[in-house]
Amino acid sequence: MRQREDVSESWRARLAEFGLDGLGQLLDQAPESGRLVGRWLALSKPGLGHRQRWRWQLPDGEASAVIYVKRYARTPLREQWDRIRRQTLHRSRAWWEYRQAQRLAAAQISVPNAIGFVERMQGAWEQASAVLLAAVPGDGLDRVWTRLERQNAPLMRGIARHDLTVRLARFVAAFHQTGFCHRDLYLCHVFADLDPDGVRPPRFSLIDLARTYRPRWRRTRWLIKDLAQLDASARPVGATRTDRWRFLLAYLGLEPRAARARWYARRIVRKSDRILRREARRSRPQ
Repeated sequence: MRQREDVSESWRARLAEFGLDGLGQLLDQAPESGRLVGRWLALSKPGLGHRQRWRWQLPDGEASAVIYVKRYARTPLREQWDRIRRQTLHRSRAWWEYRQAQRLAAAQISVPNAIGFVERMQGAWEQASAVLLAAVPGDGLDRVWTRLERQNAPLMRGIARHDLTVRLARFVAAFHQTGFCHRDLYLCHVFADLDPDGVRPPRFSLIDLARTYRPRWRRTRWLIKDLAQLDASARPVGATRTDRWRFLLAYLGLEPRAARARWYARRIVRKSDRILRREARRSRPQ
């Protein structure tokens, strides 16, 4: 069994100051047990399985820093195999997310700052791992969009709305141009820092990088999956057909009459419909 960890040099002293001298302790005890300084909040939602997440707010003078801690333990065989087949053989999912944050930041994609990771591996088998990532500005775009629609904010009307949609498309396109696909690209994983009046340009960040993957074959299939997930999460919050069409044209860099744009649109909507039907089935009372 082998245990490895790494901490960004800019964070090492700060973490030690607040009680985290080594990341290994995150694998063996609940971080909110009281030894670490700051406020801990356990985050839970359906579908986490054997993953655990916490929000750690550090006291830091007059300001504060927020760190998200994600821990993997007792990982099922199916998820182990997915990691080995699509990502990495001898490293953990925590290492993968940490490394992806570094890679995408180097490619000028706004993602959480990679703070550190720790992993315990037995050959190719992940025993346990944890990753620490700094919070990004804003909130999930699905929540932000809903709030601004209810407020009838200037950003959600006319030219400002057009500009918001185009900028989002260009952000997603820039991410895909790195060669990676997200595999969980719902609007909740695109954080947005938006000015309701539309004066300041919108800022987007991509979170939850644990399932990112660089496909060697059938890349278009994975691109369509990402775009369909965005489409499926945009429709319930009030994105119109015009918004979605405008997004796709800006993403592809094509004119409305382009046959390829309509080819993409048909496939994205078909898969988006399937996603929404599946979610509707899951939400029905048993």
